[in-house]
Amino acid sequence: MPDASRQSPARPSSTSSSTELARHSTRPYCTQSYGKRDLNRGRNRTLMDGPWRGMQEGDDDKRRPHGHAGEIAYAAIRDRLLRDEWPAGTRLLEADLAALTGVSRTPVRDALRRLSNEGFLDYVANAGCRVKAFTAKDVEAAFDLRVELESYAARRAASRAGTAQIAALSALCDRMEEIAADPEGEPRSRDQLTPLNQSFHAVIVEAADNPRLAPFLANVTSAPVVLRTYRSYTAEEIARSMGHHRELIQALQAGDADWAGAVMRSHIHAGYRAALRDTGLFGAVAENTQD
Repeated sequence: MPDASRQSPARPSSTSSSTELARHSTRPYCTQSYGKRDLNRGRNRTLMDGPWRGMQEGDDDKRRPHGHAGEIAYAAIRDRLLRDEWPAGTRLLEADLAALTGVSRTPVRDALRRLSNEGFLDYVANAGCRVKAFTAKDVEAAFDLRVELESYAARRAASRAGTAQIAALSALCDRMEEIAADPEGEPRSRDQLTPLNQSFHAVIVEAADNPRLAPFLANVTSAPVVLRTYRSYTAEEIARSMGHHRELIQALQAGDADWAGAVMRSHIHAGYRAALRDTGLFGAVAENTQD
């Protein structure tokens, strides 16, 4: 449990806020301060199904000459999945995706493998990959874990956040509010807000200073139903999210763990409700509750 008194940060905080913003806004959320390896790739995990059974994810990266093309295909397909351009259950054919992304079928196959392992796709024997259909349990499981882990992180950060981390959070808030206020920014602004929001939460996890927390949370926040949150928000909900971020900074500056934890819980619950609405699962959750 954190001490009641405010502790000094473990690292020097002489880094300027602009440097901190650059550092926190240029890397994906689940690789930001979450350990030395790339958690998106999960290099020490064995693939359990599909045509890649038994392989260690990342093993083929060492052998194939298609790394750059694979990243191009991965980014293009993932972006379309996050935009819901293909309905759930859609079969994704390697030849079609190769033509779409401008690369050969081998890097497309690599990209589909990664996306299947990350939960975007389902591998169906003799049918290839299909776009995953998310259930009420998928959404509930992701956000139930997220609300507990991130509120815990916020509580710890209240007694541990250093000056540089507070400055980085403030700079990220400034940038997000600037983007959200641009009337010409839709829908591009949603694409810009998502990585900045991920970076904001990553700074809080970093400030919590618990190395065991980050890998657990990375697995939760990389779930597609979580990554789509900002795309689900209305303009009013985005404004409320910005307000939550500002209040979180105030709670951290005050060193108030209860306040920080409560704001974070409300913040994540708001995302949960938006995710349910976006996937049309309000009724399904109600039915599960009654079972």
